[in-house]
Amino acid sequence: MMDDYLKYEFLTYPDTKEYFGLLDYALKNGTHIQRQSRPKGMFQYLRKAYPGLVEYYKDFFDLTLTVAGQGEEQFYFIEFEKDPNGRYFRGNVPLNNRCYLKDAYLIVGLLLVQFYGLELTTEYKYSVEGFIRLIHEEYEEYQPQLLRLFAKNDNEFVTDADQNAVANVIRKAMEEFDQLGWVELNRETQEFEILPSCKRLLLLYEDVIVRIDELIKR
Repeated sequence: MMDDYLKYEFLTYPDTKEYFGLLDYALKNGTHIQRQSRPKGMFQYLRKAYPGLVEYYKDFFDLTLTVAGQGEEQFYFIEFEKDPNGRYFRGNVPLNNRCYLKDAYLIVGLLLVQFYGLELTTEYKYSVEGFIRLIHEEYEEYQPQLLRLFAKNDNEFVTDADQNAVANVIRKAMEEFDQLGWVELNRETQEFEILPSCKRLLLLYEDVIVRIDELIKR
């Protein structure tokens, strides 16, 4: 019993009541926690409680709490690993907390990384409309493929409604990335800042990003 108490010592911290519930909910929903995360103070709490939280998620949920990055660009997340059948294993997380990224949103994320640089410099604001415009300009020759993917349209002719459907998918993808903690999105101005945890897309899909033109063609 004493060993268990020492493992979960974070439960005795004065700020546990303020941060643990919000932190636990966010991590199980796939959110990445970093310096920019809200409420302010949650990131520092996680840093302090990290050793005990690793044991907590492993013992009670069969999940792996992971840290990546260095210094001010450090971020934490639950690592959902693949089972022998290639499906992501989410431990004992309830079904209501199981959210899977749509293929179209993943393509948007890969384009985000490609367009704004592999270094992903933070503290710089971009606009969602500018991102949409960039996709249209840089991938104009691939519009039929993007329409099939984003707007579910196989027609030869592209209408304004089709373009709006593509733009809406990109906007929804950015809102999803905001929830995941990959970007910080201002819902009113539609400006966004790329956060350190977005670099995880590089770790997971670096080989795909360099072949994204070929991927969209297919």
